[in-house]
Amino acid sequence: MSFVLSMFDINGIQKYVFQSNRLQEIVGASTLVEQSLSEFLLDSIREQIPQGQYVVDWKQAADFSFLNDDRIRCEIIYVGGGNALVAFREKEDAKRVTRRFSLMLLEKAPSLTFTVVHEVVEGKNFNQDRKTVTAALLRKKSEMIPPAKMGGISITQLDDSTFHPITHHHPKYGFVTVENLRKREAFLQKKSVLPVDEFQIPLEFDDLGREEGESHIGIVHIDGNSFGRMLKDLLEGEKSYEHAVKKMRNIAAKIDEIYKKTFIEVVEVLKSNFRDGRIGTIQLKKKEEQYCLPIRDIVLDGDDVTFVCDGRLALYVSYMFLKKLSEKSLIEGNTVSACAGVVIAKSHFPFYRAYQIAEQCCQSAKKKAKEDGDPVGSWIDFHIVSSGITNDLYETRKKYYQIPTVSSIDYRKEYNLIWRPWLVNKEGVTDSDYDFRHFIRMHQSFTSGDEKWPRNKMKQLEEALMLGKVETEIFLKEAASKGLVLPTSPIRTVFDSYGRTPYYDVLEMLDFFIDLEEENREDENQDAASF
Repeated sequence: MSFVLSMFDINGIQKYVFQSNRLQEIVGASTLVEQSLSEFLLDSIREQIPQGQYVVDWKQAADFSFLNDDRIRCEIIYVGGGNALVAFREKEDAKRVTRRFSLMLLEKAPSLTFTVVHEVVEGKNFNQDRKTVTAALLRKKSEMIPPAKMGGISITQLDDSTFHPITHHHPKYGFVTVENLRKREAFLQKKSVLPVDEFQIPLEFDDLGREEGESHIGIVHIDGNSFGRMLKDLLEGEKSYEHAVKKMRNIAAKIDEIYKKTFIEVVEVLKSNFRDGRIGTIQLKKKEEQYCLPIRDIVLDGDDVTFVCDGRLALYVSYMFLKKLSEKSLIEGNTVSACAGVVIAKSHFPFYRAYQIAEQCCQSAKKKAKEDGDPVGSWIDFHIVSSGITNDLYETRKKYYQIPTVSSIDYRKEYNLIWRPWLVNKEGVTDSDYDFRHFIRMHQSFTSGDEKWPRNKMKQLEEALMLGKVETEIFLKEAASKGLVLPTSPIRTVFDSYGRTPYYDVLEMLDFFIDLEEENREDENQDAASF
């Protein structure tokens, strides 16, 4: 029995979501992307296919009814990762749904585009049919000419982020484009995974807990490891649609549940550290007699996660996310792993550019994870964006993270000085020179306890490390004469043979890392002393 297998794929998601510097528009755009396949496509099917002849609630469907029930003219197999796989009995049905979906996107999510392919398959081998339609989609996308934006005329004002003409005046938002207006409207419909309780969910970047003179936000991008390979192994040799579809639906739902649950657990950690209007040393923003959480989810789509938070919490929160994620299992007891990219930037820095660097940090962490071998662990990489430096991550590190006197560098990186990415968790590994616990321990030694360093001395050490080994040795001798003890590094020396040092990572993040577990220990010690 032949039928039509259609794959819908949303184009340019990252740019559509992150091109604005306004949090409400970013969250609203993410909501529209999510709704495009989870709501608008479903509504298009309901409008074009008679009731009772379609199955769109794929998460609740236990079996793939399409093959065994001739009355079913359309069934969604799964939705996730910005694409949807749909089975149609007739190609004409697929085309009608596509036309309605196209109009619906134009009306409800202007500028959001999609690619679709319709392939006639025999329905005998799901794995092969999925590969066929995926290849057809990639081929079509490579042949597509990017759509040109509709410009304005000489008397129209253009929006500064989308460069589309201003079309509306909203009593609350002012002059906006139709695209930004739809994003703002979608923001109001957004249902955050965060519970509504004594804390407010941030509406603007200013609500993330920044104080006067402290204008850094953290952009975190997390991506699951080896999902494609796991799915391939799961479906390898699986010909039966009934079994394969059930497996895909179960694993998609399970992954979505795990990552959303982990994000909520991380937020609960922040809440548990709330004291007198603060989390750690961060004073929270107060609005309408409620404190705002210093974190906001933007994308929670399966194993694709992006959130923003106060810049001083970004690295710690990312570490906690990966740590809690590793406590969960997906298949046959195997722990879940992912990599994180963290960028700390000033609030006025172009958000889309900061997100791109966060993605590059995540890719850097994934590259390290693959080099480290199986099983793939959870790694984290981070970067502080300096004003005016807008190169990509790799070029920036080649230019600015170099020690002039070191000639031998790691050929895989072509830069030295920094130690990252760091390892958060790897199954079967209890200690590593890259273990993030070394970072935490060195940070604690520098900033707390009887042997903590004065701030100016830590900054001087950071500058000495950038100059090289000789300058560092001279500075450390001077520091030792004043009773300053250098925390022990995981490599037992300051630099390795390639001129890399774990100390620089710690010192560079001096103002942007808060260890809430250490804060709790200090509070407990103070309470005990007062008692």
